[in-house]
Amino acid sequence: MDYIIGIDGGGTKTVGILATETGEIVAKAQAGPSNYHVVGIEQTQAVLTEIISKLSTKVDNFQLESLSFRIGMAGLGREEDKKVIGQICDEIGINKERILTHDAHIALVGGTGKQAGVIVISGTGSIVYGINESGKEVRAGGWGYLLGDEGSGYDIALKGLQAIARASDKRGKPTLLTDLILKKLELNAPNKLIRWTHDASRDEIAQLAGLVFEAAEMNDEKAGQIIDNAFTELACAVETVTVQLEFTQQFDIVFSGGILLNQPLLADKLQRWIEKIIIGSTVIRPKHEPAYGAVLLAMEEI
Repeated sequence: MDYIIGIDGGGTKTVGILATETGEIVAKAQAGPSNYHVVGIEQTQAVLTEIISKLSTKVDNFQLESLSFRIGMAGLGREEDKKVIGQICDEIGINKERILTHDAHIALVGGTGKQAGVIVISGTGSIVYGINESGKEVRAGGWGYLLGDEGSGYDIALKGLQAIARASDKRGKPTLLTDLILKKLELNAPNKLIRWTHDASRDEIAQLAGLVFEAAEMNDEKAGQIIDNAFTELACAVETVTVQLEFTQQFDIVFSGGILLNQPLLADKLQRWIEKIIIGSTVIRPKHEPAYGAVLLAMEEI
C-alpha cells in the first residue's frame, strides 16, 4: 500500500500525519518547533527526522522512497526557503514525491477541505490567504511581528503593554490592563515591564492577549479600542484578498488560530461583518487540522 505523510512545521510545534492514499489516518506524531528561521537548520532537520521516525513504527516495511510527502512551513512561499528545506529533505531521504508549501496553504486546505477558499489566521501571528477557482493565490499580512501581523495575538498584547506604559506616564487614560497584566506577570510596578518585555519571547508576549480581551469584556475603554483595531485590520485584509480573487461561486472563509477560535468578542464581530459585506461567502470553523490539509494536497496529486 502507498502512504502519504503530511507535515505541519511551525515555530511552536511540528505535527505529522501518516495516511493511506485514500486519506485514512494511520498514525499521528508531534515534535518540537521546525521553523528554521526560529530554531536553525540543524534543529529543523532533527525534528523532521524525529517525526518520520515516530510515524515509521506504525507501518511494516516502512520505506521513504515509496511515500508521498507534503510539508507546510512558515515562509515556504519563498523560493530561497524552499531551497533550504529541500536540502534538508535530501539529507534525510525525502527526495521523491514531495511538495513544499507554506503553512497558510495547508491550513486553508485542511480548514475548508478543498483548495478554493480563504483562510483568516489570527494566532501568535496573522495572515489572510486565499485561492480562487482558477488557482489564483492572494495573501495579505503575514509580514511577521516586526513589520506587521496586525490583528494577531502578539499585536493585541503589545498594544496592551503600550497602553500600560502610556497610562503610567499620564499620556493615556488609566486602564484595567495595568492591574491585570502586572498581576499575571507578578510585577509590582509598570516600569518592571521594560526588563520583562526584553527578556520575553514573542509567544510569551502574545499569551497576554487574553487579558486584553478580559479587560475589554469589563468595558475597559483602551482594551476595547485595541480589539476594535484588531477587527479593523483583519477585516481590511479579508476584503483586500476577496476583492482580488473575484470568486464566481460560493466560497468558504475559514477562521483559524488561537485568537479567532477562542475569542468570540473578536471572532463574532468579524463574522458578522463578513456575512454583511463579503457577498457569496460562508464563515466556517476548520474541518481538519493543517497537517491533514497537507495530506489532502498530496491526495490531489496522486
